[in-house]
Amino acid sequence: MDMRPKFKEASSIKRRGLSMAVVVFLSVGALWGCSSNENKSAGASKEAADASAKSASSIDVKAAGSLEAGKKVYNKYCHFCHGMEGRGDGPVSIGISPHPADFTTDTKRMSKTDAELLKSLNDGIKREIGGEAMFMPSWKTILTEQEKVDVLAYVRFLSQQGKKEADKATSR
Repeated sequence: MDMRPKFKEASSIKRRGLSMAVVVFLSVGALWGCSSNENKSAGASKEAADASAKSASSIDVKAAGSLEAGKKVYNKYCHFCHGMEGRGDGPVSIGISPHPADFTTDTKRMSKTDAELLKSLNDGIKREIGGEAMFMPSWKTILTEQEKVDVLAYVRFLSQQGKKEADKATSR
């Protein structure tokens, strides 16, 4: 009879540890990517950021925003929560309650002015609704003013696409 203690094989433990390390590494990377400060120089003053945010409120998004550039920004930063088509069904949204905004059907949110939506991009969204926290990070130091205008133009485009789909469905 073998009286030696039974230990799991080292290779099994190493595999499990490596798998856990990969999961942790990817999770930290995803969180860091959502909050990185890669587009803003470290020396920029708060006053300059506030002034540029105020000037953004007077920008005509339809005239100044680029759909193509906005789609690139959206696909890089926003689709994780809002989904590829702006329906609030991105891969991260599964664990978020309430779900992120659905730009294709949320007429109340999309009826806000460009200045109000740009303010939400700059400041983020942090509030409690019915006991559930609603959160979107601030993009003030992550996106340039032009990127914010571009992504807003693209989000407006997604909203218009949603309206067209709804109109088609009701006219049948």
